[in-house]
Amino acid sequence: MGSLPGLRSLAERRPFLTAFALSLGAAISLGLTRFSYALLLPPMRADLGWSYFLSGAMNTGNALGYFIGALMTPALMRRYGAQAALVGGAVLAGLFMMLSGFVTDANLLIGQRVLAGIASAFIFISGGLLAARLGLLHPERSGLLLGIYYGGTGLGIAASALLVPLVLDAADAHAAAHGWQWAWIALGALCLLATLAMALPARQVDGAASNANGQGGFKARAFAFGLLGYLMFGDDPAGR
Repeated sequence: MGSLPGLRSLAERRPFLTAFALSLGAAISLGLTRFSYALLLPPMRADLGWSYFLSGAMNTGNALGYFIGALMTPALMRRYGAQAALVGGAVLAGLFMMLSGFVTDANLLIGQRVLAGIASAFIFISGGLLAARLGLLHPERSGLLLGIYYGGTGLGIAASALLVPLVLDAADAHAAAHGWQWAWIALGALCLLATLAMALPARQVDGAASNANGQGGFKARAFAFGLLGYLMFGDDPAGR
């Protein structure tokens, strides 16, 4: 396709709108795909008779999937680009979420959590890269733009907190056999809608930043304290 100069300029002219669109990736990857499980665990456990071990294994599977996806994402972005990794991961996450609305087998549900975790890593990492590229286009606002992106996690949590109870109530009103399945389908549909909203802005950032490649080497030691802090951040939700 052509260079689409008009589309590229939108990322430059509307940085906050673009950052908000990218933040939908963080909303999908963590707020919807990961943390919504806490809202659905009680009805699923009561309905399916899960043990505490199996309930925790579902969350462990999601974390394992995220770890696998995090290792895969750099190669994926090199081959297909950050925008493709973001949008493709978001589509997969939505489909995997909806899949839970059609099964009750514990093994299949654990598999879904692993696959959703892999997809969420594709989204969160590639979206963070695009947000950083957007910051390169607006260096005086880079911190705020990155904050908007990562704040999308809270947006996803809030959306889950509003959507899940409403859907569960609707399922109860219709005497659904497994009301929690309705919630998974609704969350998956919301992921796909959010993907539509962020796909074009993500493409614009990828194009606008293609000529803004930074120079300089990589020093692992410079990231040591940041990685330690992120490790502790990951330890907190894992223990909940």
